[in-house]
Amino acid sequence: MALMRRRDGGSWKRWNALLDASDSERERINNENEEQKKNIEKVNNNNNAITFKNNKIVIKIINNNNTLPIKNKKIAKKIVKKKRKREDPEVVGEAVMPERMREEIEGLMGAGMKPPTWVVNKRITASDVRADLSRLFIPSECEWKLEGLLSAEEMRKARVQGKKNSEEVLVVKMVDGNGGVSDLDFKYWTSLNKYVFTKQWTQFVDKFQVKEGWIVEIWCFRDKHSLLCFGINVHP
Repeated sequence: MALMRRRDGGSWKRWNALLDASDSERERINNENEEQKKNIEKVNNNNNAITFKNNKIVIKIINNNNTLPIKNKKIAKKIVKKKRKREDPEVVGEAVMPERMREEIEGLMGAGMKPPTWVVNKRITASDVRADLSRLFIPSECEWKLEGLLSAEEMRKARVQGKKNSEEVLVVKMVDGNGGVSDLDFKYWTSLNKYVFTKQWTQFVDKFQVKEGWIVEIWCFRDKHSLLCFGINVHP
């Protein structure tokens, strides 16, 4: 029998098996493929984790504690990658501002100013506390919220790249959870499409002994001179 060429990118091995198989065998193979599709769909619609069982990759559905076999390793890895991509680093729910921070911010703002805007709660990652990196990423999901609070000039300065333009860097005032005030560089990294606090962030990490897995809470406000400021609190 002449070898048939596939145009749909399917497996030659699977295709030849279907050609040579009996009707009952064909039905079994098709049923197996359908079962795999259903398993993958169930996994994509649930909180899942990849595990190993009898040297086979399986996906564990945490919601109902069942396991579904995913035989293809590439498919399993794609599922896990999609899940990680879907995970939102933002912690749901607005934070409660610490009293000392609130008092300091009210003093900086003066009367008649717009109250602070809560930006995000984020779980600290390992890279956020690395001294050699000295930066804190703000989740990209918050970009629209921040840009609604920044002026056109502040957005331009935040996007200035490189040390040659250091005089153009956007420096913002930061109030910590204890009411302390310091400065941070505030930038937008176009390569990652994220806003980031840099330069003096390591001093903040050292001061509060910030650890991976902690929660950082961020507010944005303007002082009595209409300068951009942030309130940043951390806790386990």
